[in-house]
Amino acid sequence: MEIEVMKQDSIAQGPAAKRENFRAAYVLSVIVAVLAATVSVVGLRFPAVYRSNDWGAGVSLGNDLVTLAVAVPVLAVAIIYSARGSVRARMVWLGALYYMFYNYAFYVFGLPVTKLYLPLIAIFTLSAFALALGLGNLDVESISRRFSPRTPAKPIAAYMFFVAVMVARLWISQWLKFVFTGKVPEVNGSQDAFRVIAAVDLSFMVSLLIPAACLLWRRRPWGYVLGVVLMLQGAMYTAVMGAVCVFGWRLTPGSHLFSNWFIGCVVGCTVSLLCLCGLLLNVERPRATN
Repeated sequence: MEIEVMKQDSIAQGPAAKRENFRAAYVLSVIVAVLAATVSVVGLRFPAVYRSNDWGAGVSLGNDLVTLAVAVPVLAVAIIYSARGSVRARMVWLGALYYMFYNYAFYVFGLPVTKLYLPLIAIFTLSAFALALGLGNLDVESISRRFSPRTPAKPIAAYMFFVAVMVARLWISQWLKFVFTGKVPEVNGSQDAFRVIAAVDLSFMVSLLIPAACLLWRRRPWGYVLGVVLMLQGAMYTAVMGAVCVFGWRLTPGSHLFSNWFIGCVVGCTVSLLCLCGLLLNVERPRATN
Protein backbone atom coordinates (compact mmCIF):
# COMPACT_ATOMS: atom_id res chain seq x y z
CA MET A 1 0.00 0.00 0.00
CA GLU A 2 2.77 2.42 0.96
CA ILE A 3 4.64 1.66 -2.28
CA GLU A 4 1.47 2.31 -4.31
CA VAL A 5 0.99 5.71 -2.63
CA MET A 6 4.59 6.62 -3.38
CA LYS A 7 4.11 5.68 -7.06
CA GLN A 8 0.98 7.80 -7.34
CA ASP A 9 2.74 10.72 -5.66
CA SER A 10 5.68 10.40 -8.04
CA ILE A 11 3.37 10.37 -11.05
CA ALA A 12 1.52 13.40 -9.76
CA GLN A 13 4.72 15.36 -9.22
CA GLY A 14 6.29 14.37 -12.55
CA PRO A 15 4.66 16.98 -14.84
CA ALA A 16 5.11 19.70 -12.19
CA ALA A 17 8.79 18.85 -11.84
CA LYS A 18 9.23 19.01 -15.62
CA ARG A 19 7.57 22.42 -15.73
CA GLU A 20 9.95 23.67 -13.06
CA ASN A 21 12.93 22.30 -14.96
CA PHE A 22 11.79 23.92 -18.18
CA ARG A 23 11.22 27.18 -16.34
CA ALA A 24 14.79 27.05 -15.03
CA ALA A 25 16.07 26.27 -18.53
CA TYR A 26 14.18 29.26 -19.94
CA VAL A 27 15.65 31.57 -17.30
CA LEU A 28 19.16 30.33 -18.11
CA SER A 29 18.42 30.75 -21.82
CA VAL A 30 17.37 34.38 -21.34
CA ILE A 31 20.62 35.05 -19.51
CA VAL A 32 22.53 33.37 -22.36
CA ALA A 33 20.74 35.51 -24.95
CA VAL A 34 21.44 38.73 -23.06
CA LEU A 35 25.10 37.88 -22.47
CA ALA A 36 25.63 36.73 -26.07
CA ALA A 37 24.06 39.93 -27.43
CA THR A 38 26.19 42.07 -25.11
CA VAL A 39 29.42 40.25 -25.92
CA SER A 40 28.67 40.42 -29.65
CA VAL A 41 28.03 44.17 -29.54
CA VAL A 42 31.26 44.73 -27.62
CA GLY A 43 33.20 42.50 -30.00
CA LEU A 44 31.85 44.23 -33.11
CA ARG A 45 32.40 47.71 -31.66
CA PHE A 46 35.83 46.98 -30.15
CA PRO A 47 37.35 44.03 -32.08
CA ALA A 48 40.74 44.61 -30.42
CA VAL A 49 39.23 43.17 -27.24
CA TYR A 50 39.91 39.66 -28.63
CA ARG A 51 43.66 40.34 -28.97
CA SER A 52 43.79 38.43 -32.25
CA ASN A 53 45.70 38.75 -35.53
CA ASP A 54 43.90 39.59 -38.79
CA TRP A 55 42.63 36.03 -39.28
CA GLY A 56 41.55 35.72 -35.65
CA ALA A 57 39.84 39.10 -35.79
CA GLY A 58 37.90 37.98 -38.87
CA VAL A 59 36.76 34.84 -37.05
CA SER A 60 35.58 36.84 -34.03
CA LEU A 61 33.78 39.45 -36.14
CA GLY A 62 32.01 36.79 -38.21
CA ASN A 63 30.93 34.94 -35.08
CA ASP A 64 29.68 38.08 -33.37
CA LEU A 65 27.76 39.32 -36.41
CA VAL A 66 25.84 36.08 -37.00
CA THR A 67 25.28 35.54 -33.28
CA LEU A 68 23.85 39.05 -32.84
CA ALA A 69 21.83 39.19 -36.06
CA VAL A 70 20.58 35.59 -36.23
CA ALA A 71 21.27 33.37 -33.22
CA VAL A 72 20.12 35.71 -30.45
CA PRO A 73 16.81 36.66 -32.14
CA VAL A 74 16.10 33.01 -33.00
CA LEU A 75 16.81 31.98 -29.41
CA ALA A 76 14.67 34.78 -27.98
CA VAL A 77 11.65 34.06 -30.21
CA ALA A 78 11.99 30.31 -29.66
CA ILE A 79 12.00 30.78 -25.87
CA ILE A 80 8.71 32.71 -26.05
CA TYR A 81 6.87 30.26 -28.29
CA SER A 82 8.35 27.19 -26.63
CA ALA A 83 7.06 28.44 -23.27
CA ARG A 84 3.64 28.71 -24.91
CA GLY A 85 3.77 25.06 -25.91
CA SER A 86 4.93 25.10 -29.54
CA VAL A 87 6.65 21.82 -30.45
CA ARG A 88 8.56 23.38 -33.35
CA ALA A 89 9.73 26.27 -31.17
CA ARG A 90 10.89 23.89 -28.45
CA MET A 91 13.19 22.05 -30.85
CA VAL A 92 14.42 25.32 -32.36
CA TRP A 93 15.12 26.63 -28.85
CA LEU A 94 17.27 23.59 -28.11
CA GLY A 95 19.04 23.99 -31.46
CA ALA A 96 19.84 27.62 -30.71
CA LEU A 97 21.20 26.62 -27.29
CA TYR A 98 23.35 23.96 -28.93
CA TYR A 99 24.71 26.60 -31.30
CA MET A 100 25.61 28.81 -28.32
CA PHE A 101 27.32 25.93 -26.53
CA TYR A 102 29.25 24.84 -29.62
CA ASN A 103 30.14 28.34 -30.80
CA TYR A 104 31.39 29.65 -27.48
CA ALA A 105 33.52 26.56 -26.92
CA PHE A 106 35.86 28.09 -29.51
CA TYR A 107 35.94 31.38 -27.59
CA VAL A 108 36.57 29.72 -24.24
CA PHE A 109 39.24 27.26 -25.36
CA GLY A 110 40.72 29.02 -28.37
CA LEU A 111 41.10 32.71 -27.58
CA PRO A 112 43.71 34.34 -25.36
CA VAL A 113 42.48 35.72 -22.03
CA THR A 114 40.46 38.87 -22.70
CA LYS A 115 38.31 41.32 -20.77
CA LEU A 116 35.34 39.24 -21.90
CA TYR A 117 36.77 36.05 -20.43
CA LEU A 118 34.19 35.48 -17.67
CA PRO A 119 31.13 36.43 -19.77
CA LEU A 120 32.31 33.99 -22.46
CA ILE A 121 32.65 31.19 -19.90
CA ALA A 122 29.21 32.07 -18.52
CA ILE A 123 27.58 31.78 -21.97
CA PHE A 124 29.29 28.45 -22.63
CA THR A 125 28.41 26.99 -19.23
CA LEU A 126 24.85 28.30 -18.90
CA SER A 127 23.92 27.21 -22.42
CA ALA A 128 25.20 23.72 -21.55
CA PHE A 129 23.07 23.62 -18.38
CA ALA A 130 19.98 24.93 -20.19
CA LEU A 131 20.45 22.45 -23.03
CA ALA A 132 20.83 19.55 -20.59
CA LEU A 133 17.68 20.58 -18.72
CA GLY A 134 15.72 21.01 -21.93
CA LEU A 135 16.75 17.71 -23.50
CA GLY A 136 16.47 15.81 -20.22
CA ASN A 137 12.85 16.85 -19.68
CA LEU A 138 11.68 16.62 -23.28
CA ASP A 139 8.77 14.30 -24.10
CA VAL A 140 10.59 12.85 -27.08
CA GLU A 141 8.04 10.11 -27.78
CA SER A 142 5.18 12.59 -27.95
CA ILE A 143 7.12 14.96 -30.19
CA SER A 144 8.20 12.20 -32.58
CA ARG A 145 4.56 11.16 -33.08
CA ARG A 146 3.85 14.64 -34.41
CA PHE A 147 6.14 14.12 -37.42
CA SER A 148 4.37 13.16 -40.62
CA PRO A 149 5.16 9.80 -42.27
CA ARG A 150 6.11 11.92 -45.31
CA THR A 151 9.05 13.47 -43.43
CA PRO A 152 12.16 13.01 -45.63
CA ALA A 153 14.05 11.36 -42.80
CA LYS A 154 16.44 9.24 -44.85
CA PRO A 155 17.74 12.00 -47.18
CA ILE A 156 18.29 14.29 -44.19
CA ALA A 157 19.99 11.50 -42.24
CA ALA A 158 22.23 10.78 -45.23
CA TYR A 159 23.26 14.44 -45.39
CA MET A 160 24.00 14.49 -41.65
CA PHE A 161 26.16 11.39 -41.99
CA PHE A 162 27.95 12.92 -44.99
CA VAL A 163 28.77 16.08 -42.99
CA ALA A 164 30.04 13.99 -40.07
CA VAL A 165 32.29 11.93 -42.35
CA MET A 166 33.69 14.98 -44.16
CA VAL A 167 34.44 16.89 -40.94
CA ALA A 168 35.98 13.82 -39.31
CA ARG A 169 38.05 13.15 -42.43
CA LEU A 170 39.33 16.75 -42.45
CA TRP A 171 40.77 16.57 -38.94
CA ILE A 172 41.64 12.88 -38.61
CA SER A 173 43.56 12.83 -41.89
CA GLN A 174 45.84 15.59 -40.61
CA TRP A 175 46.37 13.75 -37.34
CA LEU A 176 47.24 10.55 -39.22
CA LYS A 177 49.75 12.49 -41.32
CA PHE A 178 51.32 13.66 -38.07
CA VAL A 179 51.43 10.07 -36.77
CA PHE A 180 53.21 8.73 -39.85
CA THR A 181 55.29 11.73 -40.99
CA GLY A 182 55.72 13.88 -37.88
CA LYS A 183 54.25 16.95 -39.61
CA VAL A 184 52.36 18.88 -36.94
CA PRO A 185 48.81 19.85 -38.08
CA GLU A 186 47.91 23.54 -38.25
CA VAL A 187 45.14 25.87 -39.33
CA ASN A 188 46.22 29.12 -40.98
CA GLY A 189 49.71 28.58 -39.59
CA SER A 190 48.52 27.97 -36.02
CA GLN A 191 48.94 24.62 -34.29
CA ASP A 192 46.78 25.83 -31.41
CA ALA A 193 43.95 26.61 -33.85
CA PHE A 194 44.03 23.04 -35.16
CA ARG A 195 44.05 21.65 -31.62
CA VAL A 196 40.99 23.66 -30.56
CA ILE A 197 38.91 23.42 -33.74
CA ALA A 198 39.55 19.72 -34.29
CA ALA A 199 38.80 18.92 -30.64
CA VAL A 200 35.52 20.88 -30.58
CA ASP A 201 34.33 19.53 -33.94
CA LEU A 202 35.13 15.90 -33.17
CA SER A 203 33.91 16.01 -29.56
CA PHE A 204 30.78 18.17 -29.81
CA MET A 205 29.61 17.82 -33.42
CA VAL A 206 30.77 14.62 -35.13
CA SER A 207 30.05 12.57 -32.01
CA LEU A 208 26.41 13.72 -32.18
CA LEU A 209 25.91 13.77 -35.94
CA ILE A 210 26.68 10.09 -36.48
CA PRO A 211 24.28 8.58 -33.89
CA ALA A 212 21.63 11.20 -34.72
CA ALA A 213 21.86 10.31 -38.42
CA CYS A 214 21.50 6.61 -37.61
CA LEU A 215 18.48 7.26 -35.38
CA LEU A 216 16.81 9.51 -37.95
CA TRP A 217 17.44 6.98 -40.73
CA ARG A 218 15.58 4.41 -38.63
CA ARG A 219 12.90 6.99 -37.73
CA ARG A 220 13.56 6.69 -34.01
CA PRO A 221 12.13 9.43 -31.72
CA TRP A 222 15.47 10.99 -30.76
CA GLY A 223 16.47 11.10 -34.43
CA TYR A 224 13.78 13.68 -35.22
CA VAL A 225 14.64 15.92 -32.27
CA LEU A 226 18.40 15.74 -32.77
CA GLY A 227 17.92 16.25 -36.50
CA VAL A 228 16.28 19.63 -35.88
CA VAL A 229 18.85 20.61 -33.25
CA LEU A 230 21.85 19.70 -35.42
CA MET A 231 20.49 21.14 -38.68
CA LEU A 232 19.72 24.46 -37.00
CA GLN A 233 23.23 24.57 -35.52
CA GLY A 234 24.65 23.56 -38.89
CA ALA A 235 22.82 26.33 -40.73
CA MET A 236 23.90 28.95 -38.21
CA TYR A 237 27.51 27.88 -38.02
CA THR A 238 28.02 27.59 -41.77
CA ALA A 239 26.61 31.15 -41.89
CA VAL A 240 29.27 32.07 -39.32
CA MET A 241 32.01 30.53 -41.45
CA GLY A 242 30.70 32.35 -44.52
CA ALA A 243 30.81 35.64 -42.60
CA VAL A 244 34.34 34.77 -41.42
CA CYS A 245 35.37 34.38 -45.08
CA VAL A 246 33.96 37.84 -45.85
CA PHE A 247 35.73 39.51 -42.92
CA GLY A 248 38.94 37.61 -43.68
CA TRP A 249 38.76 38.84 -47.26
CA ARG A 250 38.31 42.44 -46.06
CA LEU A 251 41.02 42.28 -43.39
CA THR A 252 43.69 40.18 -45.12
CA PRO A 253 45.44 41.80 -48.11
CA GLY A 254 45.58 39.59 -51.20
CA SER A 255 42.93 37.12 -50.04
CA HIS A 256 40.04 36.06 -52.28
CA LEU A 257 36.40 35.96 -51.26
CA PHE A 258 35.07 33.34 -53.68
CA SER A 259 37.22 30.49 -52.45
CA ASN A 260 36.14 26.87 -52.29
CA TRP A 261 35.69 27.35 -48.54
CA PHE A 262 33.27 30.27 -48.98
CA ILE A 263 31.26 28.43 -51.63
CA GLY A 264 31.16 25.35 -49.40
CA CYS A 265 29.82 27.47 -46.54
CA VAL A 266 27.04 28.91 -48.71
CA VAL A 267 26.07 25.47 -50.00
CA GLY A 268 26.26 23.94 -46.51
CA CYS A 269 24.09 26.67 -45.02
CA THR A 270 21.52 26.31 -47.81
CA VAL A 271 21.30 22.52 -47.55
CA SER A 272 21.12 22.65 -43.74
CA LEU A 273 18.23 25.13 -43.95
CA LEU A 274 16.43 22.92 -46.47
CA CYS A 275 16.86 19.92 -44.16
CA LEU A 276 15.64 21.98 -41.21
CA CYS A 277 12.55 23.03 -43.16
CA GLY A 278 12.01 19.43 -44.26
CA LEU A 279 11.76 18.46 -40.61
CA LEU A 280 9.86 21.40 -39.13
CA LEU A 281 7.29 21.67 -41.93
CA ASN A 282 6.35 18.03 -41.39
CA VAL A 283 5.39 18.54 -37.75
CA GLU A 284 1.63 18.08 -37.72
CA ARG A 285 -0.95 19.53 -35.39
CA PRO A 286 -2.18 17.14 -32.70
CA ARG A 287 -5.25 15.23 -33.83
CA ALA A 288 -8.44 15.98 -31.97
CA THR A 289 -9.78 13.09 -29.92
CA ASN A 290 -13.49 12.42 -29.41
